Amino acid sequence: MCSRSGLLLALAVCAGILASVAAESLCADKRASAKPGTKKAAEPWDAAKAGKEYRSLGLELALARTGNPYLVIDAERKDIALKVKGAVVWNSHLELVSGDSEAFADFAHRFSGGGRRPVRMMTSKYLFASKEKTPDSILAIVGKVVKADPQLLQRDIPQRFELRWGSNLILEVHTDIVGAPKSRFKNAEVSLLEAIRRPFGLYRLTVKLGSDDALTLYRAADPGLPTLILPAD
Repeated sequence: MCSRSGLLLALAVCAGILASVAAESLCADKRASAKPGTKKAAEPWDAAKAGKEYRSLGLELALARTGNPYLVIDAERKDIALKVKGAVVWNSHLELVSGDSEAFADFAHRFSGGGRRPVRMMTSKYLFASKEKTPDSILAIVGKVVKADPQLLQRDIPQRFELRWGSNLILEVHTDIVGAPKSRFKNAEVSLLEAIRRPFGLYRLTVKLGSDDALTLYRAADPGLPTLILPAD
C-alpha cells in the first residue's frame, strides 16, 4: 500500500514537472512568434537635425515678436503659411507642377544658401494672367492682415503669378482659372529676362494652388514680406 502511494506521488510530481515545462515552452513559442516592432526602439539622436530645428524656432520667434505678418515655406511638408505673432492666419499645401521629387529640397537649399540664410525678404511679385472677381471674405481676411482696405484690393483671381526673392529665386504659382494676360508685351519681356538669367543660377519652383488660396497668397505677398524657409530633412 505504501509502495503504491509512493508511486502515485512520484507520478504526480513528474506530471507537474512536465506541465510546467510544457507551459514554459508554450510561452517561449508565443514570444518568439510575436510580431517584430511591437515596441519601437528609440531613434538615434540626430544632432544636426536638432540644431536645424532649434535654429528655425529661434528665427520664427524673432519674426513673431515683430507683430508683422511673415511667410513660412515648409519644404519637408510642402506647404506654405502666412503667420502673425506665431499664429497661422492662412496656410495651404503646395502641389508640384514641374520638377522631380527633390525640387522642394533644392528650392530650400538655394533659398537658404545651404542653410546660411533661411530668412529672406520678398523683393517683388508679378501677375501674368487673371480673371476678374468681386471682393469676398478672403479679401477681407487678407486686407486685415496686410492692413489694407479690402475694397482697394484688385478684384481678380490670379491664373499665374510669380513671387521673387532677389533676381535668382522664383516661386511660380498656377491655378485652374482661365484668365486673360495682364500685358502680353510685359509677359514676354519678363520671360525673356528670366531666360537670360537662367544660365547664371536662376531657380524656379512651379506649384499649383486652388483659386482662393492663390488669391490670398498673391494679395498678402507684398515686397518686403519676411519669408522663412524650413528645409527638407
